[in-house]
Amino acid sequence: MLVCLFVLPACKDMTQAKGLSDTAIEDFHRQFNEGKFKEVYAATHANFKKTSTEVEFVELLDAMHRKLGKQVQSKGTGWRVNSINGKTTASVSQDTQFEHGKGSESFVFVVSGGRCSLERYDIQSRDLIVK
Repeated sequence: MLVCLFVLPACKDMTQAKGLSDTAIEDFHRQFNEGKFKEVYAATHANFKKTSTEVEFVELLDAMHRKLGKQVQSKGTGWRVNSINGKTTASVSQDTQFEHGKGSESFVFVVSGGRCSLERYDIQSRDLIVK
């Protein structure tokens, strides 16, 4: 019985993880396009905030916005959901087209209680570097 109390919430998080992460990515891109970089940071997971300050992350998003422009279209290239020791994560990879370039984005979300929050974000973009 005690095991069920811990396993069932993790199972629910796993079944919801893909849909929640897709919605979170849409929100991320909408806020990015609107220049709401501080709001993007505010919604990140506590683990994200341990590795990146608001100033650092806002600088990154601002540079992306200046050099690449708004996000236009994204195509999923892979996703994975894991649940280890009661922590559920969803990892999503996308090829993203921006107004002035392209990049490969990777998102990792912590999923808990019907919500997900960004734990890690990476972008690889030649256009971001050379422009």
